[in-house]
Amino acid sequence: MRRRKIQEESSSQHNWLLTYSDVITLVLCMFVMLYSFSTIDMQKFQQLVASLNQSLSGVLDGGKIIDINDLDNLPIDDDEDQDQKDQDDELLETYQQLVGLIKEYGLEDSIYVGIETKGIEIRFKDSILFDSGKADLKPSAFELLNKLTLILQKIDNEILVEGHTDNIPINTLIFPSNWELSAGRAISVVKYFVDQGISPNRLGALGYGEYRPIATNKTREGRLANRRVNIIVLRSTVN
Repeated sequence: MRRRKIQEESSSQHNWLLTYSDVITLVLCMFVMLYSFSTIDMQKFQQLVASLNQSLSGVLDGGKIIDINDLDNLPIDDDEDQDQKDQDDELLETYQQLVGLIKEYGLEDSIYVGIETKGIEIRFKDSILFDSGKADLKPSAFELLNKLTLILQKIDNEILVEGHTDNIPINTLIFPSNWELSAGRAISVVKYFVDQGISPNRLGALGYGEYRPIATNKTREGRLANRRVNIIVLRSTVN
């Protein structure tokens, strides 16, 4: 018993050495870290810290750092939204004027006007503008087209003119197929608009022949609907 007591007292007396050695180790580590910092380029170190702070506190948006807390308040391009609204309002006003023009001439059954995904579509039955098998505009259509031109001159939107036929073949010296007839009619309308003062860079002509029908070609009524000229006022404007 006496020996065990002596051993416990001896062990207790040397416990302070463990604490002392821990303190010495910590002090040594501190001096090593101080020495390491003394060899760092402080300018580069500060740049690194700044970069890390930005990465942790913000998100990258178009090359600019934005505070995460401001994500709900990101700037909106009000000018772009307003421009689009102005264009839509202008297109709607043009549509209303076109509807009024068609009613003025009592042609609701012969000319369709509607707002489609790509813009305003004005759909003429071919007999309003052309004689059968021909691509020269009828003189009786000039007055209507003149008033239509006045409406289209008020806006800057691009305009496509599409020619369409039924599936009854045509084979003449001037028009070997429905392709030539439909394209010739579209070109005649475009040239008329140019002559009336609409800028050529706003205009385009397309001939689809019989290949984009909107009704069956098996009936007289269906073929009559398929023989048409579409004037499309696109949503896009000429820059």
